[in-house]
Amino acid sequence: MAGASINLHPKAKSQGFSARFVCLTGKTVKGEMHPVRLQLIHNLKVKRFSTGEACTLNEWDADAGRMKPRAKSAAAVNRVLNAMEAQVVSIVDALVVHGTLSLNAFEARYRNPKASADVLAYMEGLALKFTKEGRIGYAGTFRTASAALGRLTTGKPIRFADLTAAKLEELEAMLKEEGGTGGGIAAYMRTIRVAINTAIKEGHMAADQYPFETATHAGYSMKRLKSGATPRALDAADMDKLKRFPFDRAPHLAESVRYFLFSYYADGMNFQDIARLKPENLVGGRIFYARKKTGRPINIPLDEVLSGILATFEHDGPYLFPILGAQHVTDQQQWDRIRKCLKKVNADLKEAAEMVGIRTNLTTYVARHTSFTTLYRNGVALEHISELARHSSPAVTQLYLRELGCDVLDEARKKLR
Repeated sequence: MAGASINLHPKAKSQGFSARFVCLTGKTVKGEMHPVRLQLIHNLKVKRFSTGEACTLNEWDADAGRMKPRAKSAAAVNRVLNAMEAQVVSIVDALVVHGTLSLNAFEARYRNPKASADVLAYMEGLALKFTKEGRIGYAGTFRTASAALGRLTTGKPIRFADLTAAKLEELEAMLKEEGGTGGGIAAYMRTIRVAINTAIKEGHMAADQYPFETATHAGYSMKRLKSGATPRALDAADMDKLKRFPFDRAPHLAESVRYFLFSYYADGMNFQDIARLKPENLVGGRIFYARKKTGRPINIPLDEVLSGILATFEHDGPYLFPILGAQHVTDQQQWDRIRKCLKKVNADLKEAAEMVGIRTNLTTYVARHTSFTTLYRNGVALEHISELARHSSPAVTQLYLRELGCDVLDEARKKLR
């Protein structure tokens, strides 16, 4: 049974947004008791929120949207509803001012009121959300960026309205004093930007408070933050050194070098995806898997070279490679184990590079770079490489190759000479 509407901001009413407390007579929670809910309606869509209270049909005053004063426990229940009404009015007022009134925006503020005022709490909420979704690495970027911002504020909350371009300049200066690199600082700022964009969509921040630079808006710019590291791909001579690596002379490096080679031959497969491969991913002479980063399904041929590398890793375990085991059940356990192994593999690759005379800073990611660059240098069309790399377009692949010192247009020009 519906109660009287809560008196909301006139603009909310004009947008068809209403709120009231209702006694749901169609549901019972105990004997003849029915739950009291906060009901919102916007654009003919309905959302209800628990108040934690209940009453009988006879105890409910539909016209007032409250329990009848003489009913048992009415005073306590009505105090709860009065407090909730004040919260509803406050949230709706803020959303109207920000121009972001919607049921989803209301719910975000209602369920996490602390995040409405504090950027740090909001970013921690995003980290928890991504952790629950199994996106452990992504969650970690929000925690580290939030921690950096927390160091700037000495742990004190910071309102969205106070996260200005000037405040981001202060954060950049602090991170530089701590020894941060341009690329590392840019990573922090990109994460904060994602949090702010999400917060604006959810109504925590007004769009005109956006602190980052856009095409039509002056603000904090990341353009000057350049990474000191330049991605590199091995040339044919250096790649040949790894293919002919003297495993008998350095057996302690064998596994790490073979991980590199497997990635190189498997279209630059990411180490996370290599670690998660299971026997059931091998079907009909092909490897079928979904990329952990994007969820995109991929399949590649399991040729003699890849089969030969896999054969060297034969072991008792649920995975093709001895990185994860049956004891690594949760996403967090798997993430921690993969990071630990990756650190060792990259350290081994540096030793292997020094041993065979490769000057490039060798990591597993160099295998991915080298795989695509080698294909291009051997005449494979850009659009085909783009598909293998799972890039959004050949233009992205062109930029990618250019960063690796393999400019597509420069190579094309050589054909005119």
